[in-house]
Amino acid sequence: MNQQVLARIRSGMSGLRQAEARDAVGNDECSYSYDTPWSEDGLYINLKTFRGVGREWLLGDTVASGCILYAYSTWRRVPKETLPSEKKEDPERLGLGIEGGFVTEDDMYHVEKENGLAVIMEDERIEKIKMPCNEIPEFITMIIKSILNHTGGSLPSSAIEQWTVDDGPPPISKYAQNLPEIPNPPRLSADPKTWKCGLSGDTENLWLNLSTGYVGGGRDQSAFGGPKGSNGALIHFQQTGSKYPLVVKLGTISKAGGEVFSYAPDEDCRVEDPQLADHLARFGIEIMRLSKTEKTTAELEVDTNAKFEWSAIAEAGEKLVPLSGPGLIGLVNLGNSCYMNSVVQLLLASTPIAQRYNSSIIQQAIAAQTNPSSDLLLQTAKILSALNSDRYAKPSSLLLEESGQVLSNSEYTTKSRLSTHIATKIKAARISPRTFKAAFGNNHIEFSTGQQQDAAEYFSWILELLTRAEHATSPNGTSSARLFTFGLEERTECTTSKLVRYRDSTNTRIDLPVPVPEEGPHPKRTKVTDDNDIIPNDQSIKNMLHISFESCVAAWIADSYVEDFYSTAIKRKGPAKRRTRLSSNPPFLVIKLNRYYVDLNTWEPKKLDVRVQMPEILDISDFKAPQHPADEGLLPEDDEAPTSNSSALIPDDSILNQLVAMGFDENGCRRACIATNNAGAEAAMEWVLTHSSDPDFSSPIIAQSTTPMKSGPDETAVAEMASLGFTPDQARAALTACDGSKERAADWLFSHMDDLDAACAAVMGAGGVTPATSAQSIPDIDNTSDCTKYSLVGFISHIGKNTGSGHYVAHIRKPGHGFVIFDDEKVAQSRKPPLDLGYIYLYKRNA
Repeated sequence: MNQQVLARIRSGMSGLRQAEARDAVGNDECSYSYDTPWSEDGLYINLKTFRGVGREWLLGDTVASGCILYAYSTWRRVPKETLPSEKKEDPERLGLGIEGGFVTEDDMYHVEKENGLAVIMEDERIEKIKMPCNEIPEFITMIIKSILNHTGGSLPSSAIEQWTVDDGPPPISKYAQNLPEIPNPPRLSADPKTWKCGLSGDTENLWLNLSTGYVGGGRDQSAFGGPKGSNGALIHFQQTGSKYPLVVKLGTISKAGGEVFSYAPDEDCRVEDPQLADHLARFGIEIMRLSKTEKTTAELEVDTNAKFEWSAIAEAGEKLVPLSGPGLIGLVNLGNSCYMNSVVQLLLASTPIAQRYNSSIIQQAIAAQTNPSSDLLLQTAKILSALNSDRYAKPSSLLLEESGQVLSNSEYTTKSRLSTHIATKIKAARISPRTFKAAFGNNHIEFSTGQQQDAAEYFSWILELLTRAEHATSPNGTSSARLFTFGLEERTECTTSKLVRYRDSTNTRIDLPVPVPEEGPHPKRTKVTDDNDIIPNDQSIKNMLHISFESCVAAWIADSYVEDFYSTAIKRKGPAKRRTRLSSNPPFLVIKLNRYYVDLNTWEPKKLDVRVQMPEILDISDFKAPQHPADEGLLPEDDEAPTSNSSALIPDDSILNQLVAMGFDENGCRRACIATNNAGAEAAMEWVLTHSSDPDFSSPIIAQSTTPMKSGPDETAVAEMASLGFTPDQARAALTACDGSKERAADWLFSHMDDLDAACAAVMGAGGVTPATSAQSIPDIDNTSDCTKYSLVGFISHIGKNTGSGHYVAHIRKPGHGFVIFDDEKVAQSRKPPLDLGYIYLYKRNA
């Protein structure tokens, strides 16, 4: 090390300290991109801020942070001489990275790591000093070690790399020692060909009850590639008073034992029976003379998972051609994060948003040194700009092996090893959206968890948070949500006086009802087991009920009827009819098919397995509000009308949470609580089932005050509203409109984002509110266009029995490729996009 570099190191040591357990340390990913130690230039970690920085942003970070010293870490894959898979031909346990489990890609390589100190010189050169190095000051060496050895900044890799279902032997059943037995049980035939289920006659997947000798079928596993089953063994257990819980799978019995299962509710799992030989002897079975002829359930799961490919399921086994490049990059599944991955791909397809969230936002965040983990604008720019670039793409040129063979995405198997250069490139070309998920899920009761979620609700949540963050930095700017925002006109007609009233609101999504015949969806529903989601096979899809798109539109535009509408014309409550129509044509239109319902017998959310052929070219003329007839009479505005309790009623949180947990839209659940006066979950659920197809079911509730405030808004409340990023004048207007309620005022502000100044001016009776400094926004958003023609941009499909489980994939139309399927990391050209099986559809206005 020359003296110039050493002097530079000493000049940058002031103010540094070792990383502690409480610190967030970015030693595995760049804060501003998805560079990792696997990247070509490795990863740099700022010794002052502990933030990871990729080479692209390194000089900007050093200027903004004032730090010139960085730890660096570079990892490389080196092929092993002997493959682990050569030891055993087949996996024995359902697990990854464990003894006896599946051989993972990482098992084929050694990892070589180079760590050291990077010094930013005055001429912006980067001097790297590999460790260990005695010339580096000991204090700096200690800091670097504390950073590189820190585990608090992210999940340890072992949490993902080592995964198992069967981790250890089964427990010993407490019923085995004193198992109840019937006298003189039947002897089991020595010929396995004669074994059959006592309920269905099935000859496979048979289980012997160790108390009664009854032979019955196991649980049906055919939906996910396993054997068929009649549930005969379980039904026998239930019909005999649930007294005989232990069963053994015929065909798995050998001198080593057999697979035993306990149906007892307090066990309900695979168990060990130490007295198995004695129990079997009662039926004439000598365990020492038997050999195993059938696979255990765990082995069947291993077989199924070894063959299981989501991309094949998503398009019924079609051989898909992998794609990679800008806009053709997938996202790592973090565990039940496919809902988020699909929504992000749909956001990327909304071109103005992708253009807005570019590298300039990242540059601003670096310059401001904001906290990357909580900066929503930065996280959005980070993920969208990465997906839209070629930095993390896998073009075929990267997959050329020394022999000249091109390897596709689906060919990264344990059958072949790649060179160090290619294997490392592939490892680096991954986008793991952990920081995005953490930022947008922070403090949310559902999205902060690792559970599967409703993609439609998540899309709305993303827009809501982006709107808040955008407004906080640019109060006078245009929100991204405006791209999807349309006006709704609600027309209510008093059927007694024939006079009408109009109310205007906005929304960002049309929830389209799916009308089913009077016999209901049940005859055509795909069979679902109690414990497993199913993937519809070809035959089940063919048998699905067809519902026309036109009938869905007709259900949405149909009149609804209100029994207790207060008419200001007749001064009393009476019947009325109500309809909702679109009053504007947004640049992008999101349509959600209401495929999910609640089973009235079990109160469980379930799915309508129906096919709705959505149009690729959509004309929304039927959705549009017609001109008001010139001779139409309007209901008088009456200040003396009785005050409705619903305007001031606050939904009961316990009732609201129960409804939301069932998968219903939160705004609709709020309406249900208010409409039923918080009478209870059952009453609210009945209201939801009756009104879930109402066009305004998911619209935000804008409370109307019936009594004006007697004095100005409380200044403390004004300050709280202003802390959300609004001006004091806007906060006062909102509080005035909502009778001083801070909660309702916040909703009022966010629901008027597109015309906030005008709305505030209308409330305050003044000439407007002084705009704040404008920040970067989306230009030329025209919500006044007369064009009613839209083209399908992409859609999200859901596989499974309800939105809280199963799997999501996205199909997006890409220039030059048609529809492309995005199944987490797998990206391929779609051959048969399931247009009639989608859940969320995104359309773009043609002009």
